[in-house]
Amino acid sequence: MSRVSWWMSLVVCLLLASSTGEAAPETKSPRKPYTRNVAIVLYESVEVLDFAGPAEVFQAASGFGASGQEKAFKVYTVGRTKAPLTSQQFLKVVPEFSIEDAPRPDIVVIPGGGTQVVLQDAEFMKWISKAAGESELALTVCTGAMTLGKAGLLDGLDATTYFRSIDSLQKMAPKARIHHGRRFIDSGRIVTTAGVSAGIDGSLHVVARLLGKRVADETAQYMEYKWTPEPYLLTEYSLFNPSLDERGRAIQQAGVYAQDKNWKAAVDTYRELLKAQPGDANLWSQLGQTLTAMKEYDGAIDAYARAAESKDQRLLSLYNTACVYSLKADNDRALEYLGKALDAGLKSNWPLSDPDLENVRKDPRFQKLATRFK
Repeated sequence: MSRVSWWMSLVVCLLLASSTGEAAPETKSPRKPYTRNVAIVLYESVEVLDFAGPAEVFQAASGFGASGQEKAFKVYTVGRTKAPLTSQQFLKVVPEFSIEDAPRPDIVVIPGGGTQVVLQDAEFMKWISKAAGESELALTVCTGAMTLGKAGLLDGLDATTYFRSIDSLQKMAPKARIHHGRRFIDSGRIVTTAGVSAGIDGSLHVVARLLGKRVADETAQYMEYKWTPEPYLLTEYSLFNPSLDERGRAIQQAGVYAQDKNWKAAVDTYRELLKAQPGDANLWSQLGQTLTAMKEYDGAIDAYARAAESKDQRLLSLYNTACVYSLKADNDRALEYLGKALDAGLKSNWPLSDPDLENVRKDPRFQKLATRFK
């Protein structure tokens, strides 16, 4: 994993984060400056891809565009209650929060499907209307637009929905301008999308708008999704995250150098940034990944040792160190650090297939550790 492609690094980060029992969004404490709460609304007969597509986009983008250790997004689900519900008559889903205890969203995502369930529920509609009205941005997918139409939040706006529901939405929101043939429409605080998979495009648009086109492109690449925004939008997106300061943009620029395999420029940028903030464990980790790609293994090990001083980076840094030792064909140290990663809480089975651990997997001693990875 340490012979980093940037994307493989992201995948491991996500796996490790999920395995360490990351806390749910805080309902009372103030949110960090660049972290937005993203509430995914769920209800009986909700369309699977309507909610899963945007959830994938925002979760995948959460590790990009943020400053330091802060996430860009905190994604969670909200139902009328916390009772299990069924999506498309086959998938059981349990909402993380109910409308009674859900954190206040910065972005609320309202998917389509059996939307009548929501439209006929006065309390659910009251919560959605309030959440969408007070949030930074509301995104609807497919017939989810009906809820905002009924709430009057589409009045005077351009909007769209599932192609077979255009006329129904126009009747529901006679003061709105409902359009055929649009993948998504951005009306400022409200973004409406067409049916099902269009929610992915609308979500990537929101990511590009908030965090810059590069983050949206990287997210789409990670998802292996062909994202082709309209040409006119390309002039409106910033390249880098517009909410970042000069240091944050420099961090993103270093990532650009690394992805372009301009290793020296990436390393020089990381080292300059670390001179100013030597305690930035995330940057030490990024430096370690870049040095590994350059096959400067000793420098990478030193960088990971600095990153491991941080509680947040310790597990991943121990694992990466094991990968570097494996690349050096030093199986003794590779196994030592794999053991340390396990002791630190590693629960992913990534070591069983990670190409950077190919050397150490040939060692009979690896099999004793393998049972713990499973």
